Amino acid sequence: MELATFLPVLESVGFPALIFVIWYVYHKAQVKTFEVLLSNNFTILKDLLETNQYHAALLSRIESKIDNNMWCPILRKKMGVNIDEC
Repeated sequence: MELATFLPVLESVGFPALIFVIWYVYHKAQVKTFEVLLSNNFTILKDLLETNQYHAALLSRIESKIDNNMWCPILRKKMGVNIDEC
């Protein structure tokens, strides 16, 4: 829009309306940016939860091996357990 056509609109509506329009456009842009950030954060959190669950499963397996004395290869041989099974 040219400045010549914009000035009559500014005079009839007023300067506060112009400030409101600028604020509204800025607010809409900020909301869109915030939505993108939130969607990215939820994706990252989902991936972190999957990794955490995987690590918990691995630690549980190690804990069960320790509890059953299957951790040490020497003990596995003494107990007669095949090394390839673990």
